[in-house]
Amino acid sequence: MLKKNLLKPILFVLFICYFLPFSILAQGTYQAYFGNLHSHTSNSDGMNEPEDAYYYARYTAGLDFLAVTDHVEQIDFLEWYYNKDEADNATINGTFVGIAGWEWGSPIYGHINVFNTTNIIDDIGSLWYYEDFPAFINWLLSNSPAIAQFNHPGDDVYVNNWNDFEYINTSTDVVFPLIEFQNVQQATDWYEFALAKGWHLSPVWNQDNHSADWGTKNDGRAGVWAATLSRSSLFEAINAGRTYATMDKNAKIWIELNGIPMGSQQPIQSSMLLHLFLTDVDNESWTSIELVTKNGVLMNIGTYNGNLDTTFTLNLTNDEWVFVRAIQADSDYLWSAPVYVTGTISNLSNTIHEKSIQLFPNPAKDYFVINTGEENSCVMIYNVMGKLVYENSFQKSLKVNSKVLAAGSYFVNITVSNLNYTKNIIIRDF
Repeated sequence: MLKKNLLKPILFVLFICYFLPFSILAQGTYQAYFGNLHSHTSNSDGMNEPEDAYYYARYTAGLDFLAVTDHVEQIDFLEWYYNKDEADNATINGTFVGIAGWEWGSPIYGHINVFNTTNIIDDIGSLWYYEDFPAFINWLLSNSPAIAQFNHPGDDVYVNNWNDFEYINTSTDVVFPLIEFQNVQQATDWYEFALAKGWHLSPVWNQDNHSADWGTKNDGRAGVWAATLSRSSLFEAINAGRTYATMDKNAKIWIELNGIPMGSQQPIQSSMLLHLFLTDVDNESWTSIELVTKNGVLMNIGTYNGNLDTTFTLNLTNDEWVFVRAIQADSDYLWSAPVYVTGTISNLSNTIHEKSIQLFPNPAKDYFVINTGEENSCVMIYNVMGKLVYENSFQKSLKVNSKVLAAGSYFVNITVSNLNYTKNIIIRDF
């Protein structure tokens, strides 16, 4: 579990104006590992042998793990067991992990990768798997602890993308922890769509190699936050939802809500702390850092130079999940896994109250106004690194001189009747 600082309230003479401030947090016991969970060899429609793929991924591409997932209808049991043996031979815990998997494909529904099974479908000749998606799901459920991944949604115009991600049931949801992207459009069209349908999916970027370029086809990676670099630890992290998709080969993204890691569920509260960790060893800058919920973009932190490790307060009264989408200056994207918000708030006055708070204009240049309509209000403004840059108490309305703030993105925490609300504002110098 990630560490979290204890936070003290700030007291005022006439009334209490408190806010859980930003704090810099560490990643605890998890490390980010980079790999590829979709590739092929000559056993199906790729090149060379599985042992070549594992060797290349480790020594040439520098991956931490590789899954060889040849098309199940093109491999036999001998080739499958050979792949499993080569994955075991290539695995050195702490150094590299080979994963033997296979890809199920249907011209009706789409493609799915399967991991962590001891065998493969044994009656391919009947071709039932082409047309009977429920039967395939039953096969997965009866071959526990199988792990499944939705592959490249929207890639083929003739498939229905698993009945447009129609939600099936909880048991099937658990077996499918992953959704794969191979381009930005797939993520844009299908990630939020699938989450809105009720699936609990964490993203990965895969290369789907059909040439001898396992890990070098592009810089995209499947990021996995695991306790150790071992197959069991990677599978535990995948099942827990601690993955992310990155187009940059060494960038990392992590979020947690009230100390609950991405991929997990957090019972709803009136206000919650979201911790965001965003870093690139090449120190690349960010042109957009968006917090995305079921209701769209909640806020955009905007541009930022360098690495970011901070927390801020969110009010997610009507949202079922939240994830972060970040874009680098070279147009590389990162998508975190979501944190899922469960339950309801019994007292809806908090939600209604938040809707009555006004912050305008936004973006602001010379000034902005905060309207609460309430006595005994206060505001505390933080930059994205968590530094308090402005604070004031006021009655009903306040005009803030934004010229005292440098251009950039800020978090405006407003306290009314001992309740906290956080809004995002952009300050411009032109």
